[in-house]
Amino acid sequence: MYHKIAVKYYEKGRVLHQKGKLADAERAYKKAIKINQDFVEAHSNLGNVLLDRGRGKEAIFAYRKALKLLPDHPMLLNNLGNALQMRGENEEAINWLNEAIVQDPHYADAYSNLGNAMRGLGRFEEAIVSYQHAIKIDPRLADTYNNLGAILMERDEINDAAINFRKAIEVEPRHIEAYHGLGNALSDLGELDNAIASYHRVIEIDPGHIEAYHGLGNALNDLGELDNAIASFRQAIAIDPGFIEAYRSLARSKKFSEYDDDVRSMESLYAKERIADEPKMRLAFSLGKVFEDLREYEKAMKFIIEATHLKRASFDYSIAEDEDLFRNIKEIFSLEFFSNRIGVGHSDQTPIFILGMPRSGTSLVEQILASHPDVVGAGELSDLLDLTEKVCAADSSMKFPACISDLDSGALKNLGKEYIARIRKYSESAKYITDKMPHNFLRIGFIRAILPNAKIIHLTRDPIDNCLSIFKNYFSGGHAYSYDMTELGQYYNLYLDLMEYWKNILPGAIYDLSYEELVDDQENQIRKLLDFCNLPWDDACLDFHKTRRIVKTSSNAQVRRPMYKDSVNLWKRYEKQLEPLVRTIYG
Repeated sequence: MYHKIAVKYYEKGRVLHQKGKLADAERAYKKAIKINQDFVEAHSNLGNVLLDRGRGKEAIFAYRKALKLLPDHPMLLNNLGNALQMRGENEEAINWLNEAIVQDPHYADAYSNLGNAMRGLGRFEEAIVSYQHAIKIDPRLADTYNNLGAILMERDEINDAAINFRKAIEVEPRHIEAYHGLGNALSDLGELDNAIASYHRVIEIDPGHIEAYHGLGNALNDLGELDNAIASFRQAIAIDPGFIEAYRSLARSKKFSEYDDDVRSMESLYAKERIADEPKMRLAFSLGKVFEDLREYEKAMKFIIEATHLKRASFDYSIAEDEDLFRNIKEIFSLEFFSNRIGVGHSDQTPIFILGMPRSGTSLVEQILASHPDVVGAGELSDLLDLTEKVCAADSSMKFPACISDLDSGALKNLGKEYIARIRKYSESAKYITDKMPHNFLRIGFIRAILPNAKIIHLTRDPIDNCLSIFKNYFSGGHAYSYDMTELGQYYNLYLDLMEYWKNILPGAIYDLSYEELVDDQENQIRKLLDFCNLPWDDACLDFHKTRRIVKTSSNAQVRRPMYKDSVNLWKRYEKQLEPLVRTIYG
């Protein structure tokens, strides 16, 4: 038995801990331990207080002392494993948590913490299994539902993620992170009104939640409510003036006309010495956009070049890999390939593929077509890429496009049907659904093989204007070629060569639309575009900027404006700095 004074201090520590008076609770537990060195519960609770105070290393020491006194106790094993996991020591954490489960196979918290440790190591499948086991034992674990939702978001299993966030909220109606996660999931699913409601709920519970203001701003931006989006980004910045992502979103949404407080704040933040390379790179891209808006082109390019240098230094890339890919595409999708597959594929005519290099006008053309009552604009879809990856996964030794070469007519038809089933979730009744993933130009041969009646619209643009627009924009993933002028020029030439190849072996299959001709002769070019798509004229296509729909690309602000010519021949403003790019493309 413990000394009654030690017990008194222990009970006092518990009360203080419950009241949130952590420093006082720590002192009380330590006094109990000073009187009774073998007071297991005091050591354990001291560990809990230290963990709550952010002193994980000391907490681990306290838990180890408790375990020395009471080895194999599942709660102590779990607490130690949890503390180690919170410090990123996941391998050791897993050992202790597994031991806790051995001692108590129905210990839900241990399974939940094991899921956290597995997630920390990138072992997502095992993490999901652990979370699901925890919930099966105890369906009241709100944090576990939330963590499961978060890991499903990372795996792009958005619908299932939303289900788990909602379950967390059912268990704990004021679960801030579950509401925030639900907002992100609904935003990704295109349910923007519901996403906005979720973000507002987060802010109602925690008015200082900067990520909720940022998510709210992005959702409003995707809906075209630019003024409200900008106000939300500014609110995030007001709470945290160092929140670089909010500045990036603000710069993307706003057309700058003067050197205002927003610009001053961004420059001041950029000048700070302790800013890390990654956030500095993102802010530099934003400042490049700001000063281009202000027509200070030399200063704009200075920031753009600094941004691209920082980004290019952060990864390895060789143009040779892309040269191999482009060459393999032409070898696999040969004239013989198509001659042997006449009449194959699925006959459905629903898809309209809008493709070309990024920043070539694909978002504008989709907005025009999506303004027509017979068309639903689905945005940049990964479904075609997902199908090729699914095919290639069947034989790990083969990559795209080689994995396509041996597919028979039945397999190609089934892939076409699967693609249609995937895009029909965006509309069950629309005559046409657009897919504007630009890099589908790599997969034109695959499109023709599985969906021979699908329409393909290829956006062309002045090569230097197009490359400049790519070079000055930050892409959240991929596009490794875009951060060096020489590599960008080399990749652009590969693209031009491949498009010429497609036109030669698939005559009449691709509709070329010039961005410059579209902005110069809007109505005539739109009429031709609609004719190609077998669509009757509709005045809404001329007033495309009034169409309220989701646009989740970097061009979402531009498509809310009437057509403009600002970007035509913009490269001449940077002619001297772009010399390496011009030399690479034109020789």
